[in-house]
Amino acid sequence: MSNDIKENITKLVKKGKENGFILIDELDAVMKNLTLPDQQYIRDSMEEMEIQVVKTVKDYDEYKYMTGEEAIQFLQGLSDGKTKAFVKDEKDKQ
Repeated sequence: MSNDIKENITKLVKKGKENGFILIDELDAVMKNLTLPDQQYIRDSMEEMEIQVVKTVKDYDEYKYMTGEEAIQFLQGLSDGKTKAFVKDEKDKQ
C-alpha cells in the first residue's frame, strides 16, 4: 500500500472519528486501487472504530453505537416523568 493511500486513509479515519461517519464515495475514492480483501479489511476496521460508512449524511445514525446504559439515559431524558420506565427499583440498586 502506498504512503499516499495510507495518509488518505488516516485522514478519513480522523474525519470519521470527529464526525462519527465518512461518506462511502470518499472511502471508495481512496481505496479504488486496493484489492477487494484490503478494501473489506478497511471497511471492517472502520466499523470496529465505530465509524459509520454511509452513502449520504442523512444515513448517519448518531445512536448506532450507544451502550445499553446510554440508551436508557437517552430514553429517560425523553420521558415526561409520568412513568417509571427504565428506573431501577431500590432492591435492584443493592
